Amino acid sequence: MDTIGTIRPSIITPQPASQRAEALERMRYLALQRRCGVLYGSRGSGKTDLLNRLDDELSREAVQVSRINLAGMLPEEIPFHLGGELGLGLPSRTPLIHSWSLIQDFTNACSRSGEHHVLMFDQLDRADESIAPTLERLLTLVNGTFSCLFASRPKPGRAFRSFIKNQSWMEVKLERLSNEDLSQVFAQEISSKSQALNLSSDATSAAKEVTKGRLDKLKRLAELATLAAEAEEIHEINAEIIRALQGEVVVKS
Repeated sequence: MDTIGTIRPSIITPQPASQRAEALERMRYLALQRRCGVLYGSRGSGKTDLLNRLDDELSREAVQVSRINLAGMLPEEIPFHLGGELGLGLPSRTPLIHSWSLIQDFTNACSRSGEHHVLMFDQLDRADESIAPTLERLLTLVNGTFSCLFASRPKPGRAFRSFIKNQSWMEVKLERLSNEDLSQVFAQEISSKSQALNLSSDATSAAKEVTKGRLDKLKRLAELATLAAEAEEIHEINAEIIRALQGEVVVKS
C-alpha cells in the first residue's frame, strides 16, 4: 500500500477551488448588483452545488433568495411557484393575471423599501422552450429590483439563447474539476464524512480517472469509499479501494 505523502483530510483548511471560486464570485457580483446572468456548465460540473454555496453566502448577508427548478415546468406554473417562494400565498387556482399583478405589487414594494431579492432558476436546459416568453416577461418585470440567475448546461434551446442574449448581463462558465481542485474537494468530502480517514498519495489520481473531474461523481465516490473503508475497518483510502468502486460510479460523458 502506498502511504507516501498521505493526506490527512481532517487538517485541511477548507478552501474553494480557484476556478470555482472565480465562478462563485462572478455570480455573487451579479446577485449583489441586481443583474441577470447565467451559469453554464456541463453535466456534473457542479452548477447546483455552486448555487447552494451562493445561497448560503447571500442568506448570511440578509439577502432574500428564492429558488425554482425549471425542469419540466409549464408557463402557467412559473408565477404560482414564484409567488410561493416569495411568500405571497397564491392559491392553486389563482387566475394568471391576478398572480402577475401580485408579483408586480410585491416587486414595487421591494423597490420602494430597498429590500434585496435574488431569484435563482436551475436546470434551464431541461425546461420546455414554451416558458421562454414567461421568463422574459418576468425579467422585464423585476429588472433593476431583483437579481435573476440561471443555471444551464451549454447550448440551451434556441428560445432560451435568444432571451439570454437580450437580458443577460454576464455569462459565467464552470468547468469540470482540475487535478488540483479535485484533490482539495475530494479531501474535504472525505473529511466531512469521517475525521478518522486518510487518503494515500495515489487515491486522488485514481479518483480523477474514475470520475473524469465530475463533481457529482466525486461526491458519490467519496461517500462509497468512506463506507468501504469503515466496513473493512481500515484508516486509509487508497487507489485500490477507489478503483474497486468504479463500477458504482459510472461516467457516461
